[in-house]
Amino acid sequence: MKIKEGRTELTVEHEGKDLTFVHPANKGTYASVQGQIQEAGLEAPTMAQTASLVQDAFNSEDKYSQGIKKIMKDNWLWGFTGNLYVPNKGVYVQDNPEVRNGMPFMDESELVEKLEAEDPSVRFVPFGYKTENMSALDLAKNEYIIALAGEEGADKLAQVADKHKRQPYLWSFKSVSEPTTRVSRLYSGWGFVDRLVVVGVDRGDCRVSFAFGVSASDKVA
Repeated sequence: MKIKEGRTELTVEHEGKDLTFVHPANKGTYASVQGQIQEAGLEAPTMAQTASLVQDAFNSEDKYSQGIKKIMKDNWLWGFTGNLYVPNKGVYVQDNPEVRNGMPFMDESELVEKLEAEDPSVRFVPFGYKTENMSALDLAKNEYIIALAGEEGADKLAQVADKHKRQPYLWSFKSVSEPTTRVSRLYSGWGFVDRLVVVGVDRGDCRVSFAFGVSASDKVA
């Protein structure tokens, strides 16, 4: 991890390029943290970008990496990748979707148009993917995790999972009775159990978590 102090910048490798996060982290609800980050002239990190930050932190012992690991152990990290679960279909995943009333606003017809236009910010996974406890290898190959964080991000999350005592846990819906929008988070312990928890079912308007802004010059799809 490259460290630049003053405006403290934490630079990690992401998709073959340098990606710079700005320290310290912002704290609040999904929308409030996004607002804090944007007011600072930064970008809210996607789950793929967050995976790169976390993987680097778990491979380092500097004070900033220790701080990131402590946030994940004591609290949560936001990943600004929204989820729209649709009955009898599956889940649409979108990086940095529009926010309305504190939650991502994701319209299925608009998402379908983006998919048809091959917009890389939108993915779709049909129901049937594995949830709850699984091996780190299964996490890396999980279709939902790949949609959420990309193939590289899924592999990095699996590497982080291997740093924990217990198997990772994916908290995602297996089905829904009505269209349901949710946000994403990462956690490094649950019920005092040392494990990586990937969450895609949280309400961002009533939960408090942390996120580090991404330097706007380092925007990565």
